[in-house]
Amino acid sequence: MALNYSDKIAIHSTLLGKLLQNLDDQSLGSVSNMLADSNVQKFFADPELITTVEFFFKNNLNITKASKAANLHRNTFIYRLEKIKKMIGLDIREFEDGVTLKVLIILKKLEQKRKRRTHRLERLQNRVI
Repeated sequence: MALNYSDKIAIHSTLLGKLLQNLDDQSLGSVSNMLADSNVQKFFADPELITTVEFFFKNNLNITKASKAANLHRNTFIYRLEKIKKMIGLDIREFEDGVTLKVLIILKKLEQKRKRRTHRLERLQNRVI
């Protein structure tokens, strides 16, 4: 039995996440610098753009399907993709740029997870002292 698209996405995201999670900080140096870029930070702070990317990826980079799923006019969706391209320099309609942004999103989530874990450990250490 063939996997449906959502199952494939879940497997790919999990696999990619696990691979990236096992990289050390030195290996992630240039990518970490990219995450620190002010325009990339603005992108991650904009829930509208994040949602646009999520719909685009979930709909296999198909603008028509993604715009319908997001309940947006196709031109509005394209405008948002252009806004992302101008903001961070990645045209996610192109495969390599799409993969790059997917990796950045996963790394951002891993970074947030590490920060939360570090914060919890610090709180626990302060309680012990």
